[in-house]
Amino acid sequence: MDATVRFILSLSIGFAVIIGIVRFRRIDPSYYPFIYRVTVVLVVEILNRILTVTGHPDAFILVLNMFSFVDFFLFLWLFHNWGLFNRKRSTSITIAGIFFVIWLLENILLTGFIKHNMYFFILYAFALIFFSVNTFNKMVVHERSSIFRNPKFWICLGIIIFYSFFIVVVSTSLSMFVQSMSKAFRRELQSISVYSNLLVNLLYAVAILWIPRKKNFTSLF
Repeated sequence: MDATVRFILSLSIGFAVIIGIVRFRRIDPSYYPFIYRVTVVLVVEILNRILTVTGHPDAFILVLNMFSFVDFFLFLWLFHNWGLFNRKRSTSITIAGIFFVIWLLENILLTGFIKHNMYFFILYAFALIFFSVNTFNKMVVHERSSIFRNPKFWICLGIIIFYSFFIVVVSTSLSMFVQSMSKAFRRELQSISVYSNLLVNLLYAVAILWIPRKKNFTSLF
């Protein structure tokens, strides 16, 4: 697939960003990390294009490695706001700390910040899928309204779709698997990932449309 076409399709995250900016002041603050996340993704996609066109693709590896932890942290913050960890800040901080240490060690010991931190990619993708499945289970038990009007449903669905495919794509780049897969197969896999990314970006836009308004508290006096 042509690089320009991939870039144009990647900009579909802009729909979620635009809706998020328009609704930002009126939505439930617990969803702010998600608005920050889609905005960061848009910036990263634009940086990818700029650095690639200007002949600095290696610089984008550093950007992507930095983004990998930011991406995990913003989603972790979102799940914390949703009460996945019983709103225990210490639990969320501990998880963030553990993943930061893993991210830092891989970058220092294995990649030197100049190669993709593949193992952290896979680890945090599995973690986000796990968080999403648990959130699904809580929704089924506790939610009484239509699940299709619940932004958590669309966000978790998007996470499961994207990061499941993300794990497959990243795994094909690991040395233990790369020899057993043809370049044509990997190219086709990456092309499919572009369309799955488009689908997920649209799901995120739908999710932001369903984010409830912030609650207004009025004084009794």
